[in-house]
Amino acid sequence: MTKALSWFIKGSTLFCLLPWEPIAAQIVPDATLRVNSSVTQEGNNTSAITGGTQAGSNLFHSFGQFSVPTGSTVYFKNTPDIQNILTRVTGSSISNIDGLIRANGIANVFLINPNGIIFGPNASLNIGGSFFGTTASNIKFADGISFDAKPISGAEPLLTVSVPVGLGFGTNAGNIRVFGDGQGIRKTSDLIDTSSGLRVQPNQTLALVGGDIVLSRGTLKTTGGQIELGSVAGAGLVNLVPTDKGWTLAYSGISAFGEIQLSGAAAVDASGDGGGNIQIQAMKLMLDGGSQIESSTLRAGTGGTLKINASDSVNLVGLPEVDSFFNTGISSLVYPRATGSGGNINIKTGRLNVRDGAGIAAGTYGFGNAGSIEVLAHDSVEVLRKPTANAGSSITSLAQRGSTGSGGNIKIETARLSLRSGGVISSGTFGQGSGGNVSITANEEVQVTGKSLTGNSPSRISARTGGTGKAGNLTIEAERLTVTDGGRVNIGGEKIPKNLNFQPGQGNAGTLRINADSINLDRGTITAGTEGGTKGEGGDIFLHSGDLKLRDSIITATAGGNGDGGNITINTDILVAIKNSSITANAFEGRGGNITINAKGLFFSLNSLITASSKYGINGTVQYNIADTNIYPTQLKAEVIPITPEITPVCQARAGTEVNSFRVSSTRNLQSKPNNLMSNNVEQSNSVPVPALNNSDDSKSLISNQGTQIIEANVLIRDSQGNLVLTTDQANPTWDNASLSASSCFSGSPW
Repeated sequence: MTKALSWFIKGSTLFCLLPWEPIAAQIVPDATLRVNSSVTQEGNNTSAITGGTQAGSNLFHSFGQFSVPTGSTVYFKNTPDIQNILTRVTGSSISNIDGLIRANGIANVFLINPNGIIFGPNASLNIGGSFFGTTASNIKFADGISFDAKPISGAEPLLTVSVPVGLGFGTNAGNIRVFGDGQGIRKTSDLIDTSSGLRVQPNQTLALVGGDIVLSRGTLKTTGGQIELGSVAGAGLVNLVPTDKGWTLAYSGISAFGEIQLSGAAAVDASGDGGGNIQIQAMKLMLDGGSQIESSTLRAGTGGTLKINASDSVNLVGLPEVDSFFNTGISSLVYPRATGSGGNINIKTGRLNVRDGAGIAAGTYGFGNAGSIEVLAHDSVEVLRKPTANAGSSITSLAQRGSTGSGGNIKIETARLSLRSGGVISSGTFGQGSGGNVSITANEEVQVTGKSLTGNSPSRISARTGGTGKAGNLTIEAERLTVTDGGRVNIGGEKIPKNLNFQPGQGNAGTLRINADSINLDRGTITAGTEGGTKGEGGDIFLHSGDLKLRDSIITATAGGNGDGGNITINTDILVAIKNSSITANAFEGRGGNITINAKGLFFSLNSLITASSKYGINGTVQYNIADTNIYPTQLKAEVIPITPEITPVCQARAGTEVNSFRVSSTRNLQSKPNNLMSNNVEQSNSVPVPALNNSDDSKSLISNQGTQIIEANVLIRDSQGNLVLTTDQANPTWDNASLSASSCFSGSPW
């Protein structure tokens, strides 16, 4: 565990223990404006704010203190022509907001207090425009004028009619905290799913910009608008860029950032008719305790963008005992019956850590297509979990069951990618639409290792299909790829052992491409297959490496139903396969795939094999192009014949008749001589040709005086002298009436 992550977890626990304690305070105008603000009481709980200095559509207010006690309301009684209400705090106290802030019309409300702002669990908004809660020192306007929280003179000489363009920060911006009831996580597709928390109208912006920002069970909502969270740790200007959803913030003028933390089921949610936009800017972002950031499509609109920039790290820590849908996560979904497309998730950071059941997800349950996930992590991406029986941590883009939309793409660029103890990166389709593509680029290593505690969920990188749609493609480029201890890299409709929640569908597998200096499989699997009982075809596998090592591992493009097996192309310097390893492109009812191996050296143990066969269809081919012929000989693996062979009369030809020939069927390569190795460009099509024998030299030696019927030979073995002997499978019992073995009719010396 890194020092930064340890600090985050400890800090999360501390903040969860801090209760909200409302502080009795009041709104106290100062005397710094040309027309000062005025506060009057309306009823027992409402403070009406009038006065202030108006300049065009801007209304300026200034207070020595500004807090809203629990259960009370602050009402800005502005005229309808006001576009921006700009409120500053010039004193030294923090603003404690635990009541309602209300304004007329569509006015945007800016609350500026460099000392800090705390929103209690009862804080809420009733405004028509956007809301900015910020600990900036000033607001900049287009004409260059600033509205400063610490005015230099006693009275403001000039205010502006220009639009605000930026938030100016000093070196020690105050922090912002949001407390809540922890009930803001979205559980339905209703546009307004909760009344708690801070909320702005659709197509408006809710922005909290200050020093460190903490949401402890707090909730931020907008129905398709824009949510901005920015933690600023140094002096500079945050630019305000107008959009159709209010504003978006640009941080090019800021050189240092702070920390943002969500804990205790905190919620940041911009889901709406179409998903809204969310932008988070920080040095470190931490989500734990079931907290979620979500921008989903609930109706017909187009999804927005969920963008996270964290220069140091993004950390998601889940709750192992909680269902994944309500666990810690970042998501952009298309909800059931929604027709709009999902939004994209973009994460840019130094390190991304997803652990203990947390997840990042773009998916569709409806008619619209899922959005994409793009991660740029300069140092590392780590997806892992604690040893529990629940689902593992994941980064996924899935078309779920019942959906017709397609899954989105996943693109990850990093130096090191590690999936451990059931960690998953996966695109897939369980419906009618196609699965998305997965593209991974790692300057150093990709590591996929281990399984979950129950073995249900191996660590894997996959592009799968469990419906009628085609699986997406999977591409990995890395210096090293390591797949160990049950880890998997797979595409297609393969069923994970013991995983009853995934039933393979009818779609075809995609294409799997791996380009790495070194590929090492130790009890690992690379597959592009489909499961038995399906119509899907196996996918193609392209492996390009400096060396490829298999130990008790599998590379397969097998089709288990009536689809054809996929093709496997391997380009490597050295290929080593030991301890029951296999490379297969088999089929069940369809045609076997083709295997092509281009290598300088090929080394197989006696119990490892290469096959491209079909049980009921046409066998595929195996072709080797080997530069170094010093290859360790491998044992021929006899396949058991599932039915009794036909009884065939043989050895009946006599001198002068047509020359006899025979063909040996095998699923393994046969060397041309017992101690020689396959030469370059040797092709095996599971029917290795044997040279015809000229019977005219000694006609009597092959004459059989009795029409003996013998069992068809079905296996070729090498004896202790290196001779190849055609005989029956010695593992099978002798059939009745078999009185002559094939070897008694013919045995040949090496050719």
